[in-house]
Amino acid sequence: MKKVEIYVEKAEDGTYWGSTQNIPGGVSAFGSSLDELKQNLRIAFQDYKEVAEDLNEDWLNEIKDLNEFEYKLDIASFFKLLPIKISAIAEKTGINPSLMRQYASGKANASEERARKIEKAIHELGEDLLSISI
Repeated sequence: MKKVEIYVEKAEDGTYWGSTQNIPGGVSAFGSSLDELKQNLRIAFQDYKEVAEDLNEDWLNEIKDLNEFEYKLDIASFFKLLPIKISAIAEKTGINPSLMRQYASGKANASEERARKIEKAIHELGEDLLSISI
């Protein structure tokens, strides 16, 4: 099933912003935390669908059954958003820690292949964390 893609950014003032990427028109929201942003986006998306119904938009069938969201971040936003040690991800990917810090700060851009490698390492870390019980 298709998911609504949300691009997430964290502003300098600490506000989280999200906007849709793969649906007609657009939906955006903000929040003081990632959880608040997600909640506000769900409300905004529901309003978006209701307005489309009211206006009998011809693209309504494209979005009518969409209820799942996929949150996307660039590498710099990811490290700004979550307090994860950059060196741990660098080690897991085999990328030089100094270069990883440049990616994390936005001073350098990773190639698509390198970004996929970083994403894979982050997902593996998440799986490792999910397997732990306390």
